[in-house]
Amino acid sequence: MKDIECRANGTNKKIKFNILADEEMRKIGFTDYSDKFWYYCKMINSEFCISFEVTIPKNKSDDRFRIDVIDESFGQPYDYQSILKKNPNFEFAKMVKASVEKQMKYLQDNKVLEGHVIGEYI
Repeated sequence: MKDIECRANGTNKKIKFNILADEEMRKIGFTDYSDKFWYYCKMINSEFCISFEVTIPKNKSDDRFRIDVIDESFGQPYDYQSILKKNPNFEFAKMVKASVEKQMKYLQDNKVLEGHVIGEYI
């Protein structure tokens, strides 16, 4: 992996977010139960409880924008990218990566995210 400039929270700075009309955000799958954030969550592996989550601040504050892959069983990040850097053939991490890339493509196709290059650090 080449060096990537990241936000303070570790998210790749090249990935930008767009806030669409409320109805469109909800149609794509975001919720706004909090008045401060749009939140998107998809379980990408239900057997091992791995989720993909995107948090977009409604005030458009770039430093509060997050993309997380969470091991819900342990309540902590699942760092598949670091795992694959050490062991590129680790099958479970490769499956998680493919699922994350599918979600990133979905959100880019729907114009909520932009700037992600497949395979680059998220």
